[in-house]
Formats: sequence, C-alpha cells, structure tokens
Amino acid sequence: MRILVTGASGHFGGTAARRLLERMPARDLILMSRKPERLTEFAAAGCEIRYGDFDDPASLEAAARGADKMLLISGLKVGWRVAQHGNAIDAARRAGVGHIVYTSYIGATAENPAMVTIDHYGTEQLLKASGIAWTAMRDGMYMESMIEAAAPAALKTGKWVSASGGGRNSFVDRSECVDCAVEVLLTQGHENRVYNVTGTELLSFPDLAAMVSEIAGKPIEYVELDEAALYAHFDAMGIPRDPLVEFNIDGYAWCSNDIVSYERGLRGGHFEVTSNDIRLLLGRDPKPFRAFAEERADWLRSIAG
Repeated sequence: MRILVTGASGHFGGTAARRLLERMPARDLILMSRKPERLTEFAAAGCEIRYGDFDDPASLEAAARGADKMLLISGLKVGWRVAQHGNAIDAARRAGVGHIVYTSYIGATAENPAMVTIDHYGTEQLLKASGIAWTAMRDGMYMESMIEAAAPAALKTGKWVSASGGGRNSFVDRSECVDCAVEVLLTQGHENRVYNVTGTELLSFPDLAAMVSEIAGKPIEYVELDEAALYAHFDAMGIPRDPLVEFNIDGYAWCSNDIVSYERGLRGGHFEVTSNDIRLLLGRDPKPFRAFAEERADWLRSIAG
C-alpha cells in the first residue's frame, strides 16, 4: 500500500511522515510539497518526493499517481481552500486514489459562521460527492496556537482580549491529531466516517487566561471586546484582515477576518464539541490543556519575566 502525504514540508505533514516511517517501508511513502527541497531528510530515507501545488491541478495529478491513500492536509489560505482542496480531490480521483483522509475541523457544519469551518464544511461536501472513500478528521483547536500566540501576547501586555463572549472550545495537542491520522491511514474500517479528534473538556478563553496566569506567575486581565474593537486590536498588531499565503506576526498565522469570525462561532456555541475518538483510535486519553501548558511552564515564565 502506497500513501501520499500532501503538504509534507509543513509541521503536520513532516510529523506524519516520521510517524508513518516508523510503521511502513520508506519506498511506499510519497511526500508532496510546493517546496520539495525541504524534504531532503525523507529523500535520504528512501521516500519518493514529488512536487505538488493546490493551485496547479496538473501537478497534483502527477503527485498522486500510484498512491492508494492520500493524507490531504488542509491548505493555509483561509477562504481559498475549498477550491484548492477540490483540485486535490479531483486529481486523486483521476489518479485512482482509493481513500482520502482529510484534516478537517470541529464544528464544520453549514450553520457555523467561522471562516475556517466554512472551508472545511465545503471540502467535506466535495469529498462525499467524489466517489472516493473518505475520512474526515475534525481536529480541535491546537493547544499550540494558544500557548505560542495568544498566551505570549497576554503575558506581554497583561491582557487577554477576546470577543468570544465566554464561549467554550475543545483543545487538542497537535501531535495527537497526527497520531490519529496515521492510525486511520494504516488500519482498516474508517471509510466514510467523521472523527472528532479533540479533548473531553470544554474551556473558555477566560479559563485559559486564568490558567496561563497561574502557571506563568503573572496577572492577566481578561478583556471582552466587541468585534469592531477586536479588529482594531489586531490592526494595531499589524495582522492583515484578509488571508495571505504564509505569514506569522508574533505567533499569529491567521488573518483577523479568520480570528473574528472564529470568535463569532464561539459565541454561538458552534465549537462546544467533545469526543472520545482519541481514545477510540489510540487507546489513550487526550492530553488535558493544563498538562500541555505545564510542560511549557518555564518558557511561559520566561515571557512573563
């Protein structure tokens, strides 16, 4: 069985490739990237490296040839991803791929106003109509995004600003999302199924602000804003309103339209999703947010200091 991983030079894709190599021959692993020069580690291990770009359908079909399964890792440009992912799904069908495992997102429903879930809901509909067996891995919000972006900003300013209205979310360690995707790729019985890859606890941003404050040893004031004020806050940080292909400003890799619409979804309760699917797939409980944050306590205290 040959497996294709898209976006293999990214964090999720690279981690997935390493985990797959622990359990399958390198010759059966095809790694696709817009930047194949970043995959020399895997080429040296014996993997097949191919160029592929979501905006170049011909390259996608060439990259997918000979693959039995595809790990379709969602693209970076919010608002553009349905068309991009559609290119990948069409290419996979033409190339004869039998099963697509897709990194979707919790709350991917038609009613959710968040830009991120509009992308993922649209992609899931394309998968269901494709005629290819599919699995949607609806990952929760990565704990890394809170610890690496929101928490440092709050510790530097002493304020955690939000327009979430106290809405609650479920968070997940990104490495557990990778492990679940790898398990689905390498085992049977996951076709045409949705997994909610997330924790069993629901937390609000005020909860996270209090937890980070306690662990880092620095007071953090939670400040609730309206959407206009939240836009102004991100404008002042230099975060673009519209999506760019790749950018990172003080840990934020999302445009403000993405963030503000996400918090609108939080206020509406669209992300209040918990699941036992990590235990179902991996045989272990998901890591709690506090444990994840405490593992990074020294780093958080260094920022607070």
